[in-house]
Amino acid sequence: MADGAVPQELAPREGEGRVADEVNDKSELGDLSIACGPDSCLTLDGAFAKVKEAFLAHHPDGDVALLEKAFKIGRESHRTQVRKSGEPFFFHPLAVSLSLAEWRLDAVSVACGMLHDTVEDTLMTMNQVKAEFGEEVAEIVDGLTKMSKLDFTDRHLLNAENVRKLLVAMGKDVRVLLVKLADRLHNMQTLSVMREEKRRRIARETMELYAPLANRLGMWNVRSQLEDLAFANLEPERYAELNAAVEAKRLKSEALTEEIQKTLDEALKAQGIAARVYGRSKHLFGIWKKMGAQEKGLEEIHDWLAYRIICPDRASCYTAMGLVHALYKPIPGRFKDYISLPKDNGYQSIHTSLLMPSGDAFEVQIRTPEMHDHAESGIASHWTYKEGRIANRMEINQVAFLRRMVQLHQDSSDSRELVASLKGELSFRRIQVFTPKGDVKSLTEGATPIDFAYAIHTQVGHHCVGAKVNGRMVPLKHVLVDGDRVDILTRPDHKPSRDWLAIVKSPSAKSRIQSFIREEERNHAVQMGKDRLERDAHAAGIHLDHPDVKAVLEKRLEELKQPSWDAYYASVGFGRITPYRLLEPLLPEPQRLRAPKPATVGVDEILVDDTIGVLYHLAHCCKPIWGDEVLGYVTRGRGVAIHRANCPQFNASTLHSARRVNVGWGKQGHSDFETEIVLTTEDRPGMVLAISEAIQRLSINIQRFQGSATELGGGLFHIALRVKDRVHLVELLSTLRSVRGVYTAERVRGSVFGKVV
Repeated sequence: MADGAVPQELAPREGEGRVADEVNDKSELGDLSIACGPDSCLTLDGAFAKVKEAFLAHHPDGDVALLEKAFKIGRESHRTQVRKSGEPFFFHPLAVSLSLAEWRLDAVSVACGMLHDTVEDTLMTMNQVKAEFGEEVAEIVDGLTKMSKLDFTDRHLLNAENVRKLLVAMGKDVRVLLVKLADRLHNMQTLSVMREEKRRRIARETMELYAPLANRLGMWNVRSQLEDLAFANLEPERYAELNAAVEAKRLKSEALTEEIQKTLDEALKAQGIAARVYGRSKHLFGIWKKMGAQEKGLEEIHDWLAYRIICPDRASCYTAMGLVHALYKPIPGRFKDYISLPKDNGYQSIHTSLLMPSGDAFEVQIRTPEMHDHAESGIASHWTYKEGRIANRMEINQVAFLRRMVQLHQDSSDSRELVASLKGELSFRRIQVFTPKGDVKSLTEGATPIDFAYAIHTQVGHHCVGAKVNGRMVPLKHVLVDGDRVDILTRPDHKPSRDWLAIVKSPSAKSRIQSFIREEERNHAVQMGKDRLERDAHAAGIHLDHPDVKAVLEKRLEELKQPSWDAYYASVGFGRITPYRLLEPLLPEPQRLRAPKPATVGVDEILVDDTIGVLYHLAHCCKPIWGDEVLGYVTRGRGVAIHRANCPQFNASTLHSARRVNVGWGKQGHSDFETEIVLTTEDRPGMVLAISEAIQRLSINIQRFQGSATELGGGLFHIALRVKDRVHLVELLSTLRSVRGVYTAERVRGSVFGKVV
């Protein structure tokens, strides 16, 4: 096929992908179709000319031929499709490409912007994309196609399998995420034609996922646009009210704000600093969020106005800071030097808050042009197109978030916990803490010395036994703050505790602790399973080390579809299978007839040594729920007591007792299980209501609720409730941890309401 030629079979699909909602096949529209906006009307060729102009402004020698080929094939592929607004659908891919070009991305990224919907919405296949544009473009388009199929309609936004696909796509090539952000930005800008239900769903998804992702990549401009657009669709009345109020406040203070800008300009020029000064109102959602967090009205939000001073170099930034502080009174505790200590996403600037003569506060941000470019465009401003990688000194800071996400994906075996980890990574703010040698570690806000230890190295975390903060010994649950200097104390024989999971804040530390505990539990289960097999074989008179016996058991192991002996031992140790299943071919016929036969397990029943109908009860000391790893213990008169595998009542002697039996859950039915949780919170009005509403959103009924104030001025809540299973409980704890003012939310092993804890 000649270069730039369009495959004849690339007609759009009818009624597939997003066609039902965004695209309707109509008569061919050709090159003369126009899109009319508030300022002008453009043909498709005119829109593409703007894309080329923006691209060449940053890359004079860029691969324009690739863009022209993508334009021709993309336009032909979408030629009969229109959006709900009535404009040709291909204006959307062109708008995406324009954003990417303005973000200074390479030709491959801009071309992918024009092609990102072809495989999903037309007859063009991935093989055709690869044949026409090569492997690099095909991989990005493939990642975008998979992301576009993710279903985020679940009540709590993120479906576990979707999260894994999302992280895989992000990890392969960050440009997949950048094109997706440009795609989402244009979708949000043209959301008004959608029905209200879909507008709200897309806006909520944008607020909870895409805006935080843009923030983590340092793309402030994109993040603020997405947040304001989502705010306008989720809370249209409040958005309109706040917009009007901010505009009125701006007009009222216009003379004063112009006077401040003029004063700053003149002071900088007098010192010979060729700086650019301009003022702006903070974006509306940022103001709205601050009003909610501080429980204040707009009239009480004084730092709604910010000035930016763009200085020629780093040294002049600090000179400018001194001039500003000499002109206006700085507010104590409201100064941040992100130039010397950049944020986790690479953001650099000096922030300081000052008082106007009127008594209102305003903020000043001081940075160099390079810092400003990064603050606006984040990772996109540092793209250098060396083999599709970020190839300069900013790489470590820029992709730290992506590396953490890939690590979470690799470490997490529980999908719901992976979802909670991603939400935590996106929602928590970051702090910066120093090692004894002065190296900086970026941590999740509220992090403890254990989080810090894992940020240094996994083994340092595993062996952590204590910590010094600023030269003073502190408990491991001590909350670190910006600027702390932390020294970790380790001991080679020390291991992580399950209790640490209630202390750590960072998703990466939690996943590593969980991974270690899972491995420890598996090793323990392997040993238990091996001991149980040897004991049962000895009781049956079977010699496991005999060559003929080994041969029979090896064959039987394959029949049971066990990949290895360790896997089988672990299954026995965890109660998923019994030694009898393996030994059955070696047992005499009478013993096989007398042996318990596996039965079909009914819903909400528990299987005891592969049999049902055995009398059992759920132990009150640890309150197991469906999905927990469980074990059984034969009691006197009450049958088998079902305990959680980590029940504190089970010590080494109990676990190896002859009264220990293997148990497992049957099919899940409709029963609810009793459990209790404990929350530590700040002590503020409305805390009880916020917690109750969060629980009720998950359709969970509260049985008992007990709250008290702690000696340190916080809140302590014990709550008894009923959940469907362990997944339901993990979802509940994740939701509660996201409530403002909740420090920790953990499961209690027993009961705090008058019985065993």
